[in-house]
Amino acid sequence: MIRLREERQRRGLSQTKLSSMTGIASADISAIENGWKKTFPGWKKRIAKALGIHEAEADQLFEEVLDGDKEMPEGC
Repeated sequence: MIRLREERQRRGLSQTKLSSMTGIASADISAIENGWKKTFPGWKKRIAKALGIHEAEADQLFEEVLDGDKEMPEGC
């Protein structure tokens, strides 16, 4: 899972709402959050802006994070 999901949920936004705020399809938001799809630089900017995150910190939204109580494999 990437940090984007945590940030979106923390702000009480659904994928549909974030989709409408960014113009990115909700299916693409889901695919990005699940790591199935890489994001484009323009999408990163639009998502960061919608979440009120400074553009310089936008890359942090797309970093892998632990998913609940799951542990990262050694070496990651």
